[in-house]
Amino acid sequence: MQRTVKTNHASADELLQKFKIKVTGNIIWAGGITELLLSIAQFLLGNTMQALIILVAGVFFTAMAWLYQGRRIPLPVRIAFVALLTVISVMSIHLNGHIGVYWTYPLLVACFFVFSGAAGILSALLLTIIFSTTAMLTMPVDDGWRIAATLIIICVLGSVFVVLLAELQKLLRQMVVTDTLTGLQNRHLVTQVLEKSIYSHSRYARPASIIMADLDHFKQLNDQHGHLFGDQILKQVAERLHTVLRKEDQLFRVGGEEFLIVLPATKLTEAMLVAEKLRALIADSAFNGKTATVAVTLSLGVAELVTGQSWVDWLNAADTALLEAKRKGRNQVRKASNAAREASLET
Repeated sequence: MQRTVKTNHASADELLQKFKIKVTGNIIWAGGITELLLSIAQFLLGNTMQALIILVAGVFFTAMAWLYQGRRIPLPVRIAFVALLTVISVMSIHLNGHIGVYWTYPLLVACFFVFSGAAGILSALLLTIIFSTTAMLTMPVDDGWRIAATLIIICVLGSVFVVLLAELQKLLRQMVVTDTLTGLQNRHLVTQVLEKSIYSHSRYARPASIIMADLDHFKQLNDQHGHLFGDQILKQVAERLHTVLRKEDQLFRVGGEEFLIVLPATKLTEAMLVAEKLRALIADSAFNGKTATVAVTLSLGVAELVTGQSWVDWLNAADTALLEAKRKGRNQVRKASNAAREASLET
């Protein structure tokens, strides 16, 4: 009976991207609405020219936030957002002195969210120079250098935060996609890798094959020698499998004792040869654990990507072949086409 492969939830990268889109959108919304309110205040104070500039900026930002809600706001819009608010802040410092400085701080912090990584740091640095220079030129020296110092401190702290966050994101991503026991990739990246192969197949007619491999009677080994012993064997199996594969091939641990190998630019006949090498590599030499030496065998199912096939169907085809290999006696390789044909004959 065919097992159904479950689809994965959104990847960590997708969730982070959605979070960035939401935060950027909220910043644009907040900026637009704030500018609309400030324009009213400036009209009431009689600052007509400043009020008109702020009003135009508020209308533009609010319209962009509404137009791109739920989507990534284009870079030119984000640049315009920061540039216009910078001009307004400089005008406010020139006209209102200390009161105008208050608006520079949230804008400086917003740069780290509106832009990513180095772009956020560079934009914050540029704004720090602009606002500090404006303060030094329009205010008493004692006030100007104090304002410049606080802006520099915010820029430095924000930059450190961005660098540390990028490193933390990299570390967390590595932890999410890596199997802690074997060091192999886990199932979180399977969908992405298979969809990339499907795209290459449909766009450039590049073949691709996958191998589903499962250790035979592994539960009995765990029951007899213990789970720690089984973990030792799994690590050694992963190391052996790597020795046969090419650099561009990708090896995943997708279950307790189940592995997936993705072979780009590989037809079914070539994939069958690789699978047989893997089978022989595991079966021909015993594995040494701390408490015993055991023989382990591997059953494998191979499937080449077929035009129009989804990644779920592709996986299920290899999984069906794997189940057929186990049903036929284990420690062997079966290909999806044979498994499908024999299954249809039996029904």
